[in-house]
Amino acid sequence: MNPRQRRGVFLLVVTSVLAVAVFAGVLYYVRTVSTQVGPMTTVLQLNRAVEAQEPIEPAMLEEVEIPERWAPDSALHDKADVEGLVAATAYRRGAMIQTGMLVERPIVEPGFREVAVIVDAETGVAGKVKPGDRVDVIATMRANGDSKNLARVWVSNVLVVEVGIPTTVEEPDDIAPSRGLPVTFALSTEDALTLAYIETFSEKMRIALRGAGDDEEIPFDERTFNGTVSKKKQEG
Repeated sequence: MNPRQRRGVFLLVVTSVLAVAVFAGVLYYVRTVSTQVGPMTTVLQLNRAVEAQEPIEPAMLEEVEIPERWAPDSALHDKADVEGLVAATAYRRGAMIQTGMLVERPIVEPGFREVAVIVDAETGVAGKVKPGDRVDVIATMRANGDSKNLARVWVSNVLVVEVGIPTTVEEPDDIAPSRGLPVTFALSTEDALTLAYIETFSEKMRIALRGAGDDEEIPFDERTFNGTVSKKKQEG
C-alpha cells in the first residue's frame, strides 16, 4: 500500500470516528433533554377570560400538553372535572385550571325555589355578593294618601345562588338607562311572592350583604322605617 492509499485509509478511519462521536453526542443530548423534560401530560386552560362565579363550560377550556414535571399537583386534566362548577374569582385567558379555582354552585334545598331578579348594580353591593352569601332584600315603597313613604326589609336572610354580569336596563320612564345586576335567590314560596311584589311595585330595590355567620332573623317591628326616628334611637 503506497503512501497515498495509507493516507486515504487514515482519513476514512478519522471520518468514521468523528461520525460515531457526533452520533454519540446527539444521542447524549436527546437523552439529557428527555431526562430534563420527562413525560408529557395534558392540562386545562381557559380560552377566554371569565368573571367570578361564572359557570364553567367545557367549551371555555382547551387541552394543552406540557411536561409532567411542570404541571402542579392540583392541575385538572379532564374537562369532565369542571361539570357543575363556577369560577371562584375572575380569571384571565390562558389561566391553568387547578383545584380550588372552581367551586360548587350552591345547592337549593327541598321546598325552596330559584328566583332571579334584577337589582340596581350601584346599590346592590356590586362586586361583593357571590353565590353562597346571605342577604336581606330592602325596598322603598311610595305610600298613598297621608301615609309616609317607607323602607322595609321585605325578605330576610336569603341564600344567593348565582350572580350574573351587570347589564344595561332601560325602563320607559328612565331618562338614562341604569345598570342592573341579575341575582338568583333560593326562596320559600312566601318569600318568592313577596320578592315578585316588591320587584313590581317598589321605587327602589337593593340587597344588603350579611356578615359571615350572621343568620339571625330581624324582628318584625324592626324591619320598617318610615322616616320617623324612634324614641329608642333618640335616647341612644
